[in-house]
Amino acid sequence: MTINFAATFREAANIIRANGHNKGYWYSVPETGVGIELSPAECPVCAAGAISIALTGVPKPGRHDVPLVEAAVRRLMEHLIPGYRRALAVWDLGVLWNDVPERTADQVIAAFEVAARAEETAGVRAA
Repeated sequence: MTINFAATFREAANIIRANGHNKGYWYSVPETGVGIELSPAECPVCAAGAISIALTGVPKPGRHDVPLVEAAVRRLMEHLIPGYRRALAVWDLGVLWNDVPERTADQVIAAFEVAARAEETAGVRAA
């Protein structure tokens, strides 16, 4: 499957905007009123969880979807940390970037939008 990184990053930004931002795990189930249950795809998510929803429909990818999500996370890491070449991009995104105490939802959304614009610009140059 070919990934449209720009579209994936834009959708991930919209998911964080709609669901909220989470740290420490793919998603968190917030306290809701009696009888109200959110699906995992409606819960606050980390940056990797937002990418996973954009690509697979769920915040924590199933085993067969991990390579797809990992490829998109790796591409985002290359935008966040120029020269990024480590093996475990999903783990690094959380530990090195998403989960730091000062990280805000607005910063995550902005990073996705900057990465999407960069992908679109790269696509124009490559054409």
